[in-house]
Amino acid sequence: MIILETRDLKYAYPDGTMALDGIDIEIEKGKRIAFVGPNGSGKSTLFLLLNGTLKPRQGEVLFQGRPIKYDAKSLREVRRQIGIVFQNSDDQLFAPTVYHDVAFGPVNLGLPEEKVESCVNHTLKYFGLTELRDKPPHHLSGGQKKKVAIAGVFAMEPEVIILDEPLSNLDPAGASEIVELLNELKHFGKTIIISTHDVDLASRWADVVYVLNGGKVYNTGHPSRIFSDRILMENTKLKLPTIVETFREFEARGIADGHTPMTLLDLVDSVEGPYIGVRCAVADCDIPKGQRVGLFMREGTIVAVPYTQQEASGLALCDAGAGDEVLIEDVRGSLTSGTGRIHVVRIPRVIEGGSMNVDIADLQALVDGATFDRVGAMGTSAKVTAAKAGIHPDFEVDVIQSAMLLALRGLDCLVLASGGMAELVKQRVDERNSNGCRNIQCSIEKI
Repeated sequence: MIILETRDLKYAYPDGTMALDGIDIEIEKGKRIAFVGPNGSGKSTLFLLLNGTLKPRQGEVLFQGRPIKYDAKSLREVRRQIGIVFQNSDDQLFAPTVYHDVAFGPVNLGLPEEKVESCVNHTLKYFGLTELRDKPPHHLSGGQKKKVAIAGVFAMEPEVIILDEPLSNLDPAGASEIVELLNELKHFGKTIIISTHDVDLASRWADVVYVLNGGKVYNTGHPSRIFSDRILMENTKLKLPTIVETFREFEARGIADGHTPMTLLDLVDSVEGPYIGVRCAVADCDIPKGQRVGLFMREGTIVAVPYTQQEASGLALCDAGAGDEVLIEDVRGSLTSGTGRIHVVRIPRVIEGGSMNVDIADLQALVDGATFDRVGAMGTSAKVTAAKAGIHPDFEVDVIQSAMLLALRGLDCLVLASGGMAELVKQRVDERNSNGCRNIQCSIEKI
């Protein structure tokens, strides 16, 4: 279903400069959309047109199949359904406290006071902002401000959330938290639209990428098609994603082949073959320089032992004692390990009661009674539940990819996942397994 579209959209600045020159886009409901392009390509202007903040010079914007009208009543409804989070959070946060900032939208919708309070409290809890409710927004960190700005939009229950450069000026931890939050919102059925200069983010996160250049749509499609197009990247002066650059260097050296990868997991799957080159291993016993050694995987680590017909082997480049690291050259054969498994525990979403509806004793018994090598947590309620159970996650960023990479190293992973994100883990694993890659076992359990 197309939820938002434009037809021959044109817009000129007051000085006559054409910002957008005939933009046609179609955005499907529930998708993650990334707009990329150089400065001045029209991304921010387009966003202001999408929710009626600006009126086009020509063409039209359609929401749910109906053209946007520009009378005051129609615009109020459009801006409730299509919320924008600005690049600079300080442009959006103006109330004396976090509570009042998040309440601004519901109050202006004319909701009763008790409904506003319930809505704001629920939103603050969902976003993990309850402890900050009485703080002035200008006292918060950049990541906290961004969460408050998104929460203020979310409180109005829009269908579409638009974010202009959502990760700008955030540290890596804050950026990862915002990306995870956007993924959670997507699983509420929200349509998420972002603009970004971060091609690494666009390539691994988006379902669809639009490339804007000179006020026009230069191209659109799945990230793998956009970022593997050499001519497109050169003509638009976009930087290649790091994964794509790495793959091309591997490809040029005959180390990798196949379709251009968009994620680290895809890159790992592309690097397969009988010849491995030089690898670092851990010596299982004393090994003299020049000795041929057998190689195998143990809990994700390459171990070197005296050669006795192992599937992989190589020559030691130096003397090494038991437990020492040793470089191995002329490595040949298969260095694959048995895959580990991924056990997913579905934690109720905040709207379903969150950690309050989890039997913490049962969860602790599950963890104590199994031999999980690593634990991950994705989603607000999953992280809160982990803290209550005294579980310290090993990874909370790129959880699905991290779990699959660890499983490929032979490690067993427990993943605590909020709501529908549990099913997403299983779906991503099944999709990967269906592509003919080494099979990873994945199961879901409710506590």
